[in-house]
Parts: sequence; C-alpha cells; structure tokens
Amino acid sequence: MIHIKRAPDTETAFLVMQEGFSDYIIPLGLSREVFQERILERDWNQLEHSFIAYHGERPVAIWLNGLKTIKKKTVMRCGGLAVDPQYRRLGIAKALYDAQLSYAKSLKVDCLMLEVIQGNEPAISLYQKFGYRTVDELGYFLREESDQMEPLIEIDAVAFERRYVQQGEYIWQQDQTVMKQAQAQYYELDGAFIATANESIFAIITEEKDVARIATEATRRLTGTRYQLQSTNPQVWDDLRQAGWKQRDLKQFVMSQTI
Repeated sequence: MIHIKRAPDTETAFLVMQEGFSDYIIPLGLSREVFQERILERDWNQLEHSFIAYHGERPVAIWLNGLKTIKKKTVMRCGGLAVDPQYRRLGIAKALYDAQLSYAKSLKVDCLMLEVIQGNEPAISLYQKFGYRTVDELGYFLREESDQMEPLIEIDAVAFERRYVQQGEYIWQQDQTVMKQAQAQYYELDGAFIATANESIFAIITEEKDVARIATEATRRLTGTRYQLQSTNPQVWDDLRQAGWKQRDLKQFVMSQTI
C-alpha cells in the first residue's frame, strides 16, 4: 500500500532523492552536503512544502517543492521528482502530484512551475499529462576571460533591487533570494546594473540588445577567470554566442500551470 506524507525530515528526503536520481540523465553526485547546501538552501526547496510516498514504512519517492512570491503571485515550484527505480510506472508520481496540488490549492497558490531537461522525454510527457505547459527555454552559457581591466563601480543592494523588480526575465535559481544567500555583489556598467557571486552572473538589468555586450565587458573587469550566465531570452542567446560565450549542451524547458 502506497501512502503520502508531507514535510519529510532532511535525512529521509536525501535518501529518497539519492535513490530516485541514481540513474538520472545527468549524474548528480548527490552528497548530504550538496543536498543541503545546493538543493535545499540555494535552490530554495522547502521540506515543509514537499511530499514523500511510502510503501509501508519504506520511503520510495519524493516531490520536492519550494514556495515564493513572484511578481505578486504565489508560485510553487517542483525542485525535483524522484521515484525509486523499483517503484516506477505504478502511479506514484501521479499520487504525489495530486497531493501537492491539493496542498497548493489550500495555500491559494496561483501557479505551479518546474524546469525539465530537454531530451528527458518521459519526464516531459508526464508533466504534460499533469497539465504543465512549456512557457520558456533556459540556456546556460560559459565564458573564460583571463585579462582583467579596470574594476567595475560597486553599487548597494537597495539600488539594484529597485531596478530588479522592473525587469522582465525571471529565473528561479537566479533571483533575489538566491543572490542574498550567495552574498552577491552589485555593480554598474554603462548604466546597466549587474549582480554576481562565485563567478556566476545572476542578472544584468539593461536593454535586451545590450545584455551580451555588458556581460562580456563585465567578465573582463571582474575578478575570476570563468563566468556562467543563464537566460530564457533567445535573442540574448544569439548575442552571447556571437560575443564568444559557449553555450552548454544542457538546456531546460520551463513549464508551468495555473491553478
């Protein structure tokens, strides 16, 4: 008999994720430290909003969720669906989805969202059956720059945040919550505002046509030699490639549904 419970403890959630992702399309190398620091803290997944499926006393699957307010809407994001390989195709994912959907409605959540790796057709098909639809594509870019020029002008977080709320592009794993956790630094360059930490450029607030130019110039003037940037804007993708950024093979669909 399969039964569902909300709000698992950290150890149970970790063990189920580890087993469920043991044959994942991309090896996660999931240690307890990585699970705590990256999956839970950095990616803003919250166990209080997550669900575990049990076969008897054995935890066999997890639907990991996070909750944020985005542009005045309450959004619940699936940060990971993992099912023990021995328990797949038994309707457990649907049971988890139904449980978290009912819970989301009780919280008056406006929208459900998730990201899924392009090429993971079984997962994409499953989410579509649940009612999710693709709303964006997320691309990942890298650039190496060894020559450092004149440093950028640093600005305070308040000035950055005033403009950030007005920008159009939103990426869950790059938003203000993540910036604060990463202790991001904020800069100004040619009127554009930039947020960066640990060789990641979280956001560039400027006109669409200037994003790639600003990003490239920033890599020449920030400390470090290797930078990464994410974007859901196809025009920015083209501009970054033309500016010498390398696009990773990894791409994701951003999927959502209104409830």
